[in-house]
Amino acid sequence: MVGEGGGEGEGGTLKERFGLCVEACEGLEGGGKQGKTTTKELVKELKACEAMVQALALFSDNEDKDDITTGSIKYLLIPYYLGVAYTNVEADRPVDERLVCLRQGLASFLAFARQCKDKGLLEDKVKSLVEGMDGAAAITFGREEKIALYRRQKELRQAMETLSLVAEAEDEDTTRALSLLQVNSSAMSAYQQYASLQKEVEILEFTKRRQEELAAGGSGREVEVNRGRERPRVNGDDGRIKGMFTIQPGQLSQQAARERFAQGVFKQSHLPYTMTVEEFGEQELQRMREREEARARDAQQDRGSGQKCCSDDDHSEDEECIKKAREWDEFKDDNPFGWGNKNLRPCA
Repeated sequence: MVGEGGGEGEGGTLKERFGLCVEACEGLEGGGKQGKTTTKELVKELKACEAMVQALALFSDNEDKDDITTGSIKYLLIPYYLGVAYTNVEADRPVDERLVCLRQGLASFLAFARQCKDKGLLEDKVKSLVEGMDGAAAITFGREEKIALYRRQKELRQAMETLSLVAEAEDEDTTRALSLLQVNSSAMSAYQQYASLQKEVEILEFTKRRQEELAAGGSGREVEVNRGRERPRVNGDDGRIKGMFTIQPGQLSQQAARERFAQGVFKQSHLPYTMTVEEFGEQELQRMREREEARARDAQQDRGSGQKCCSDDDHSEDEECIKKAREWDEFKDDNPFGWGNKNLRPCA
C-alpha cells in the first residue's frame, strides 16, 4: 500500500491539499467563510484529493477497520467534506444550479455513510442512524431523537478534545482512536445534514415547478395592475384591451392573506428549543449558588455590624457608647429597682 506522501501533484502533497480543504470546510460548518477560496474551487480541490487517494490505492473494497492504516483513516472524510461544500453553495445561484449542487451533496453524504458502514468504522448507535439514509422516505426528527443526537455529539467532541491533547505525543493508538471518533462525529453530522438537504431539495423542486407553471401560463396573457385597476391584456395582432374592471379592497386583502399563508407553509408550528433540559438545569443551579453566596455575604456583614455593643462591662472609648452608658446609669439612679410599684398593694 502506497503512503500518503507519495502522491504529490501540482498543488502539493495529498496531506497538504487535504489539510487546506479541511480548514475551509470547518470554516463553512462554523458559519464563517472559507477565505479567498470559492465553493466551486473547494469542490474542485476535494475532487483532486479524491483522485489522488484512488491513484495511491489507499483503500480497497474488501478491507475492514483493522486493515486500514492509522494515517489513511482521515481520507475517508473526503466525501463528507464534499457534501459540506455542496451544501454551502452560494445562495444567489439560480434554482437549477443550486438544486444540482444539493443533489450532489446528498449523494456525497450517502456515499460517506455507506463507506464507513461497510468498513465497520461506526459505533452501534451511529450505525443504526445512518442505516436510515438508505431508505427512500424522508428522514424526520423527533424531539427525543434530537436531544439524543445532541448529547452524543457533545460526548464525542469532549472525547476528541481530550484525545487531541494526548495525541501530541504521536502515540499511534491514541491517534487512531481520535481518527475513529472524528469519523463517527462526521457520520452523525452527515445524517443531520442529509435530512435537512432532503427538505431543501423538496422546496426547490416545488419552486422550480411553480416557476415553470407560471412561465407556461403567463405567456399568452399579461396582467397589468395600475392604480387599483387590473387590465388583462391579450397578445393579439391589434394589441387591444379586451376589458376593464375595478378590484375591490376586500379582494386585495384576500390576496395578501393567501400570499402570507403560502409563505408559511413550511414554517414550524412551534418555536424551536434553544437549550436542552440539562443546560437549563445547570443555569438554574448556577443562579441558586449565586443567591446563596449573596445571602451568606449579607449575613456576614450583619454579624460584623452587630459585634459592637454598649454594655456595663464594655470599656470602649467610643463616644456614642459612653453616652448611652451614662444615660442608662442616670436612669437607674432616678428609678431604683421596684420604685414604680410602691403604690401597688394587694386588695384587703
